[in-house]
Amino acid sequence: MKPLILAITLCISTLAYGSYNNNYVGVIHGVYTYTDGDYIYIQLENQPQSHPGCKPNFFVIADDVPYERRQVLLSRLLLNYATGKPINLGYDDKGDCAHGYIRVHRVG
Repeated sequence: MKPLILAITLCISTLAYGSYNNNYVGVIHGVYTYTDGDYIYIQLENQPQSHPGCKPNFFVIADDVPYERRQVLLSRLLLNYATGKPINLGYDDKGDCAHGYIRVHRVG
């Protein structure tokens, strides 16, 4: 019985939370922030044309990422934006959207 409960728990937790399982590299076209939320939108020059669960127009650092971490990620994004160097964004290629767009799990 315990293995069954453990298996069900693992399946549910896997479905409820997305994971970082892919990378996308590109030059940043724009970094957008708004006063009505704490999320950060990123658009690459070679932005994906499709995604199975999210709108592909933007990558998003969600507002549920702690403030201090969002600031570190924003600094890294702005540095790459200013220099025009490509950046590697880690994301979930199956789903796990943030505000309807592709959720970023890693900036590097």
